[in-house]
Amino acid sequence: MNYDALIAFQIPKMRQRFEPLDAVRYALSIGLGQDPLDAWQLQFVDDHKGPLMVPSFCAVLGHPGFWLADPRTTVDAARLVHAEEGFRLVTPLPIAGEVTGETRIVDVIDKGPDKGALVYLEKDLRDAATGTLIATETRTLMLRGDGGYGGPSGQPRPTPPAPTGKPDFIAEIPTRPEQALYYRLNGDPNPLHLDPVVAAKAGFAKPILHGLCTFGVACHALLRALAEQRPERLKAMSARFSAPVFPGETIKVDMWKDGAFQARVVERDIVVLSHGRVEIE
Repeated sequence: MNYDALIAFQIPKMRQRFEPLDAVRYALSIGLGQDPLDAWQLQFVDDHKGPLMVPSFCAVLGHPGFWLADPRTTVDAARLVHAEEGFRLVTPLPIAGEVTGETRIVDVIDKGPDKGALVYLEKDLRDAATGTLIATETRTLMLRGDGGYGGPSGQPRPTPPAPTGKPDFIAEIPTRPEQALYYRLNGDPNPLHLDPVVAAKAGFAKPILHGLCTFGVACHALLRALAEQRPERLKAMSARFSAPVFPGETIKVDMWKDGAFQARVVERDIVVLSHGRVEIE
């Protein structure tokens, strides 16, 4: 990787129009609607009655796509993984409209040869007509093949403390074998989640679930347990991706009343989201 080339790369500014069916597609892709008799879940997938908006939907709106695959970035895009994600809503998400997403590189951290490099990103999501800020998003990517690049390096950001004690709430949410194929329709075409050959080259036995899909599953659980089923109460959320999820596995979300959470895969008993924090009003 060439540090100067990556820092100088202009991430495309996105303009996106979305309709209620886009919000429905997102809700379905993170597991809402699995119980067709659950009246609360149906509110997120029924475009004739809203729908209710999942707060984490802001993470896919105005997304610049798989921009790191552009050769001008000079990174090994086949080996990148999503390391951390967070968002903060400034205003409620509309059920339809047009938005702009402007993503920028904040810092690059060299963890050393064979350890990779971290890329810190920030995105402003705004109403396209008025310029009103809707949400801010923070994202950290791990470039597993680009450590030891020899350029400038900042300091890794601190993470919230891990939760302690028994969780106050637990939710188990199954994923479907084809869930990554659904989730990529939200605008994340990274072949790591589709192509077994690409997954094998990246060191995985098979395609993995998008980290943001796991993040959305956790948001689903947090809305029900901590936000009293009221999406407008969830204002901010963040977590670290500590291990991949394979489509078809069950995600168990442990939640604490102080806003801490983590998630693990039941079948392998491994933590997949760590250092999670949510803010509820």
